Amino acid sequence: MTHATDKTKTSLAKFEEFFSTKYKDNVFEALEKYPDQRSVVIDYLDLEMFDPDLADLLIEKPEEVIRASQKAIKNIDPLRKNADLNIRLENVTNNIPLRFLRSKFIGKFLSVDGIVRKTDEIRPRIITAMFECRGCMRLHEVSQSSNMIAEPSLCSDCGGRSFRLLQEESEFMDTQTVKVQEPLENLSGGEQPRQILVVLEDDLVDSLTPGDIVRITGTLRTVRDEKTRRFKNYIYGNFIEHLEQEFEELLLSPEDEENIKELSRDEHIYEKIIKSTAPSIHGYRDVKEAIALQLFGGSGKELEDKTRLRGDIHILIVGDPGIGKSQMLKYVSKLAPRGIYTSGKGTSGVGLTAAAVRDELGGWSLEAGALVLGDRGNVCVDELDKMREEDRSAIHEALEQQTISIAKAGIMATLNSRCSVLAAANPKFGRFDSFKSLAEQIELPSTILSRFDLIFVVEDKPDMEKDRALARHILSIHKEDSMPYEIDPELLRKYIAYARRHSHPVLSEGAMDVLEEFYVSMRNSASDDESPVPITARQLEAIIRLSEASAKIKLKSVVDAEDAKKAIKLQQACLKQVGYDPETGKIDIDKVEGRPPKSERDKFRILVEVIKELEEEYNGKAPTNILISEMGDRYTVSPEKVEELVRVLKHKGVIFEPTRGYLKVV
Repeated sequence: MTHATDKTKTSLAKFEEFFSTKYKDNVFEALEKYPDQRSVVIDYLDLEMFDPDLADLLIEKPEEVIRASQKAIKNIDPLRKNADLNIRLENVTNNIPLRFLRSKFIGKFLSVDGIVRKTDEIRPRIITAMFECRGCMRLHEVSQSSNMIAEPSLCSDCGGRSFRLLQEESEFMDTQTVKVQEPLENLSGGEQPRQILVVLEDDLVDSLTPGDIVRITGTLRTVRDEKTRRFKNYIYGNFIEHLEQEFEELLLSPEDEENIKELSRDEHIYEKIIKSTAPSIHGYRDVKEAIALQLFGGSGKELEDKTRLRGDIHILIVGDPGIGKSQMLKYVSKLAPRGIYTSGKGTSGVGLTAAAVRDELGGWSLEAGALVLGDRGNVCVDELDKMREEDRSAIHEALEQQTISIAKAGIMATLNSRCSVLAAANPKFGRFDSFKSLAEQIELPSTILSRFDLIFVVEDKPDMEKDRALARHILSIHKEDSMPYEIDPELLRKYIAYARRHSHPVLSEGAMDVLEEFYVSMRNSASDDESPVPITARQLEAIIRLSEASAKIKLKSVVDAEDAKKAIKLQQACLKQVGYDPETGKIDIDKVEGRPPKSERDKFRILVEVIKELEEEYNGKAPTNILISEMGDRYTVSPEKVEELVRVLKHKGVIFEPTRGYLKVV
């Protein structure tokens, strides 16, 4: 006992020396400037340089040493005599991965890295309880060390044993528990991510939200669970450092800003950024241009009536296997600071949105899913077509309204998911067939397809020149083990962060004229009743977002006609790929968004009319063989097509087969 006391006295003296020499100016200046400040942050590396033994003792006996440091500050600063300051330590070198937190670390000071999965509500914890003796009304002050309130054993005046807790006179402190999970990139295949509870107190509460990637410094403690009678570890938090911010929060030095401004003056900046997007994949310029625009994003707007217009751009890539779709998604999830990668097959609806989970005290709290963790970032969903129907519906609201509404276990909440979604899907039959509509080939409902700003179909067609260039590209990457890029990835990341923070371009008159002309001329091409609808207001909004992103790439304050033309060109490339109806030779927006094109709807209508005519002629039943010849003679529809149309109408319950070889309208 004496040995421990001697050590504490020595460390107290050392801390007094440390504060009065090394930290005197910056710490006490901060305290004078902010009299309400409750914490002093010390750099562990400074402490280690001042006295390595004291730094080692802090790791081994954190509670004693921190208590000594609090006393030392009180001794030096007489104004702070009555106030307990929290001593917080940053840059602690004892960083332990979550999966290696074993019992040998209990009681040690350490730091762990992880992603915040869940934050519980803030609750008060009693520090000093004031009791009143029921016999003689004498007040007793008792310090509390746990949640179980310790009463005085007996009254020093009257010897009574009955006390009443005076809540108003007692001292409370805010406390909050947070669940932290180890970073997913640290896992090798098949491992389950480890999690640990962190207890935050005083000015640390309410500083974390689900999705934050953090380094938490604190003491590893253990507590006995009353129900299971087993011990479980938790970290008593001392300091929180945010490791990875959103794009807008990346720290940029003056030197970085100078490099960014210089880069923005390069007249080839647009092309350079496209070439630096997913450089490991050869070709696919349109897709890379779209991904580059998505990373910069449009300008989100909040109107006076509180309506929000999203600025985030959503992209869907549909393509043959083996063309690097997943590679593109992985690239975006690594480049964007809040980049979440998830695959359709293993993702549940709750995993995308939020789960209602019971906390330690039996209350319910929400645990964030991928779309919430990716707020203000990018969410990449691979194999979107493989998701179960009920899970896919979770994406609807997130894509357009950018919120996720939850009504579970008595919790009514609306969470933000202001993220850009980059999704990939494979054609239903393995490879893409350009003669069939998109809806026939992807197992996705039209409601989801219509919410994507750009839909790309990437086909893998043999082409000698392109194949040679691709082979050369892949071989050189494997040989040299390096990537050819125009802009260094770290600089590109900072460039995007700077553009998203400082550039909020506004549409110029020239750009508005170009966009208006495009929209009206496209709609006008369908002015007669027989034509399909080529484009809707939704596509116009998508083009506006793309134009704004194009202006952001050059850090411009206005969107000019050139940006609008680039956006239109990209949108047209998508519409031609996905929306071209070979039967009418026109673009049909219904085909893009997964509904039957107008030419198909007309055939259904004609087929039903012909069946009705034949019913009148043949005693209320239309013979199938005569129907096929009538459709061929009068409307030049092939027998195969008639059979396909009949099959669809039977499935939808419009017609039925009363006896074999005959059809009847319901």
